[in-house]
Amino acid sequence: MNSESNSLERHVNAVVAKAFGHYSLDPTLSVPEPQLIRAGKAGGLPFQSLTTDLNLGCLPPSKICYGSCFAARAAFNAGFNFGKRVENILDEEVFLSDLDVLPKSQGYLRNGWNSDPSWSWGKALRLSELIHSSGRHTIFITKCFIAPSEAIMRGLAALGVELRVSVSAFDTKSQLDCRINAIEDYRKHGGVAIPLLMTTRFKDPSLNVKQDEIFQYVVEHDLPAAENSLRFKDSSPVLELIDESACSRVVKSGDIWCGRLYPDTAVRIPTTTSIPPHYQGLQSPNLSENDSKFLKSLWYEPVPTHEEVKSKGLLDKPTKCGVPLDWNQIAVQVR
Repeated sequence: MNSESNSLERHVNAVVAKAFGHYSLDPTLSVPEPQLIRAGKAGGLPFQSLTTDLNLGCLPPSKICYGSCFAARAAFNAGFNFGKRVENILDEEVFLSDLDVLPKSQGYLRNGWNSDPSWSWGKALRLSELIHSSGRHTIFITKCFIAPSEAIMRGLAALGVELRVSVSAFDTKSQLDCRINAIEDYRKHGGVAIPLLMTTRFKDPSLNVKQDEIFQYVVEHDLPAAENSLRFKDSSPVLELIDESACSRVVKSGDIWCGRLYPDTAVRIPTTTSIPPHYQGLQSPNLSENDSKFLKSLWYEPVPTHEEVKSKGLLDKPTKCGVPLDWNQIAVQVR
């Protein structure tokens, strides 16, 4: 990596740190009690497609993803330290009882809602085994902060588990290399790994080029990619990096976004919150080996395209996208 790229990475990281970094010095933030891992509405979750995260909390305040993580914002606003990870409890009897009362039409469950499963791959594998026993498909949404071991990859792939790995021009070279390597390694083990392109339009042309290069990589390597448009509060320091002239606003929240940038003829998998309830996975880890008609059937509630956002103005995100955990229901650990 040349010095110019290093300088750009440092600048991006410094801007991202401004968004939540001040919480690093807040002594009043509480540490939450661990929660039972539940599934669907019977488990108190807002959607049938969700499970409780394997952990509460995720990254330190100065490293919050894109400086715009809805989960971190909700935690900090409720007075909790999102940077302190607390491992949640998998009571298998309770979890299986939740699975038993899910609608038969619910074909999948997703984990990685307000935290990241990569902090606890062993527990992720066991969760997948329980979900598989109910005849359902497991999706993990992850940034692979910790790469799964070979044994974990083999176990997940044998269960048909789908990894959706978020990648972005916000990522450093080392982060991006780690995530791409995890995607390719999982595919080598027979697993379906979907790069989830987290996109926006940047002021700096170098970041737009980097984003296009990520897109070109997944196309050239026959990966079944999905795309989600990043959303930013209008008070976010990260807007320093964003080309607001290419953006519009989300109708209900007023967040700034630019919609999906890449054509669905190339990025052919809908983002997780856009798939139908009956979804049970792709036909192949290689994009070209999935039937075109089947792929089109998966676009249940898609994120608007950039052209739609610019031409129609105020549009809304999918209903299951960016819904935070209710931290006001979480107990505080006794110090």
